[in-house]
Amino acid sequence: MKRVTMLAAATTAAVLALSACSGEKQSGAAAPAPSEAKSSLSSPLGDAIQLAALSRESTKKAKSSKVTMETVAGAEKNTASGQGQYDGANTKFSMSMDSDGKKIDMLFVDSALFVKLDEADKAELKTDKTYVKIAADGQDPFSQLLGKLMSKAIKDSDPSRILEQVSQGGKITKSDQVELNGEQTNHYVVEVEAEKAIALIMGEIGIPLPAESVNQLKAKLAGKNVVITTELWLNADQLPVQVVSDTTAFVKAMGAPGDGVAKTTVKYTDWGAPVTITAPPADQVGDMAEMIKNQAGGR
Repeated sequence: MKRVTMLAAATTAAVLALSACSGEKQSGAAAPAPSEAKSSLSSPLGDAIQLAALSRESTKKAKSSKVTMETVAGAEKNTASGQGQYDGANTKFSMSMDSDGKKIDMLFVDSALFVKLDEADKAELKTDKTYVKIAADGQDPFSQLLGKLMSKAIKDSDPSRILEQVSQGGKITKSDQVELNGEQTNHYVVEVEAEKAIALIMGEIGIPLPAESVNQLKAKLAGKNVVITTELWLNADQLPVQVVSDTTAFVKAMGAPGDGVAKTTVKYTDWGAPVTITAPPADQVGDMAEMIKNQAGGR
């Protein structure tokens, strides 16, 4: 089960990563993409709710972008790149992720995640299929868990959702104007108390933590004033250029070994550019539950 476990862990991480990369469904006629009507950089906003609303509308108008991501956890570094078309329930992604030395190619389309299998995966899962499908409404335990994570990923996909969550559990602590990669941007630093962030995330996913785990978390965080810091750089069209989330203080409080550095950097480019993402042919796709069942039965 080693490769199955690795695939499950890496895929779960990838699904969580998707939450940094999409948008909500837009009703009515589409507005011009920001690239068609450039605006000048306005002064930074101090109200998180207003900022979230403006960023959400801009994301709806743009509807697509390219994305690169780097996640650092201690000595381990994972990278990913891809592109997405953002339209609520019709959101689509293609992403290639390098996780712990294993490359994972995936597609998110038709409300399902398709993960490409390498030869070692196929051998252990006893399949000749090229992809495994993980549906949001799957009945096996793995799909049920990922289904909830995927649902949250779509809900949280608009970067402005970060600011919506800040308005519930945190605050903007700093704002200024800086140049990033040759572009003038509004730069924001936002902080959310760790306990509030955990409660928001677990509550929205719908996976309650056992009472013992909750008590252990509270004990480790008690009196430490641990915060999760997120920095955002938004361009003149209120679109994200870069988002950096730093959970170092949290993982250190949890007792992580080593230097405990934990940071994710997401960069956005080519907002509004057309993308083409389609599901794999049906005859190349296998069912995750059946693959795991066959693999377990062959032990």
